[in-house]
This record gives sequence, structure tokens and C-alpha cells, in this order.
Amino acid sequence: MAGQRPGGIVLIAVLAWIGAALQIISGILVLTRVLNPEGVSTETAWVAIVVGVISFLVAFALFTGSRVARILVTISFVLSLISAIFSILAHPANFVGPLLAAIVAVIGLVLLYTKTANEYFRR
Repeated sequence: MAGQRPGGIVLIAVLAWIGAALQIISGILVLTRVLNPEGVSTETAWVAIVVGVISFLVAFALFTGSRVARILVTISFVLSLISAIFSILAHPANFVGPLLAAIVAVIGLVLLYTKTANEYFRR
């Protein structure tokens, strides 16, 4: 069992939830045609929703100090970052949402591997 949880880990979980919510909401808005960016397929919207749901659920496991959760959250942040980059490149006029998701992912990745976080996950 992990010791006392660092504040950075709590922040990472919150950032993961925010990033996940942005992905899920944007995917739903594309599927319902509230947002209709040129060239964004239904498959892309579904991928965003699935990645968002996985990110949201795995973020809860961070609170246990699980190394597996740390790896999964890392993968989720990386996928979110890649998705945001591709979205920005493919649709530069609609960059605000993907840019926010990319910023959240980068901050989360940095905080996930601080000295304090490394110690927390070693226990």
C-alpha cells in the first residue's frame, strides 16, 4: 500500500479527469453534429470518447499508488497529446480544444514523473 499521496498526484488525477472530460465532450459534440469540423470522422470522435473514458477511470487508480495506473495514465496522456497534435495539424482553424487538451497532457506527464511522484509509486 502506498504512503501519503503527494499533492501532485491529486493534481494529476484532476488534470486527467479534465482532459478526459474534454475528449468525451468533444467526441459527443462531433457525433451529435453540434461541432462539425471539416474532415473529422465519426471514428475519430469515437476514439476520443473511448480514450477519454479510459483516462477518466484509470485516474482513480492513481490514488492507490498503483504502478500499473501510473503507466496507464502515462499512456493515456501520450495518446491525448498525439490526438491533440494531429487534430491541430488537420484542422488549424479549430485548435482551441485540442490545444487545451495538449497542455493538460504535457502538465500531467511532467507532474507524473517528479521526484515526489517517483517516491510515491516506489512504495
